[in-house]
Amino acid sequence: MDAAVLNRHVEGLAASHQRLLSTLDPVEGPGLTDEMVRRPSRLPDWTVGHVLTHLARNADSLTRLTMSAENGESVDQYPGGATGRNADIEAGAVRNARDQVADLRRSVYELEGAWAIAREAWFGRGRLWSGHEVPISELPLRRWREVEVHAGDLGLRELGFDGPESWSTDYVRHDLALMSMQWKARGSMGLTDLPEQVLRLDPARRLGWLLGRAEVDGVPPAGLMG
Repeated sequence: MDAAVLNRHVEGLAASHQRLLSTLDPVEGPGLTDEMVRRPSRLPDWTVGHVLTHLARNADSLTRLTMSAENGESVDQYPGGATGRNADIEAGAVRNARDQVADLRRSVYELEGAWAIAREAWFGRGRLWSGHEVPISELPLRRWREVEVHAGDLGLRELGFDGPESWSTDYVRHDLALMSMQWKARGSMGLTDLPEQVLRLDPARRLGWLLGRAEVDGVPPAGLMG
């Protein structure tokens, strides 16, 4: 675990959390409306309400993993596994804008509070809902990706959350380096570079392709997030 890198990810995520919350809060920013919550998002079969509920439940799940690791325990990311996760998202998607924002804010502050007091957890591991185990120290970057990418998935152009172009430059810089390395690692001796058409894209769109959030004519999907 590199403490300096971990701190940078936590700081970057905190900024993304605050940008999202302040924009959605009608007191601080333009504000989420009940009509917006019911709109289709950029994700198939999910409304804006589904995406926001997922972000809140994801924060709760990472708090769960962190505090369990702090106590030397290993638990599943979501109570009830994938079935429980999906049921909670469906149940929460229909809530009004005020309740969506309040729930998201609570979940964010509880997660950031858990990380502020964690000590032993950073040396532990957690089991994701996919079944894979990862170091707890990877969770801040994973959450940062979750927040930035799903904020873009909202498709709320009037709030500045619509696709890769809305991702913060700080996040793009950090995750593009990591995802580009993952792409190269799949090739012979790890030397496979990105396709030329992808390299010509601006950084956000390039990362969008790597994460399955942008299509490039003549180039198949990156296939890293399956």
